[in-house]
Amino acid sequence: MSKKRRDPQTPFGWYLRALMEAHGFASDGELAAATGVSASLISRYQSGDIEPSVQNLRRLAPYLGVSLGELMVEATLATSEELGMVPRATATTKLDASLAEAQRLLSDPTRPDSAKEYLRDTLRGAIAFWRQQTGLKAPAEPSAADRAAGRGVRAA
Repeated sequence: MSKKRRDPQTPFGWYLRALMEAHGFASDGELAAATGVSASLISRYQSGDIEPSVQNLRRLAPYLGVSLGELMVEATLATSEELGMVPRATATTKLDASLAEAQRLLSDPTRPDSAKEYLRDTLRGAIAFWRQQTGLKAPAEPSAADRAAGRGVRAA
């Protein structure tokens, strides 16, 4: 009797599965044998039962062709900004005053997360409305699986 492999239950689970497949790991056991991270933990990461530890992500990263930081961001253990993975605007980059104000408000550690999320939602809505009014299509976002496989989706 063969045991059917469950589908991942979280975005990180799908991301991990896509990386495994892209790097030739047909099962959790194969990845476990290569990395020393148990197959049951790998399965539980995919199902969302538990959050991966940084130590285990460090062991998985080289075999999955990504950096520790990328795995941490996908697992929502840190943001790309916290890890310094997002380049900061340089002096040569002139940011519109209203965008600079939004950026300042979003990076203010004294502001509550709920206020920051409200601002993000407001900006997303304003951009969506602007695109609709000007007839511009939103760029297609690559899925986690596409990002894991190194495939980007270009805007039409």
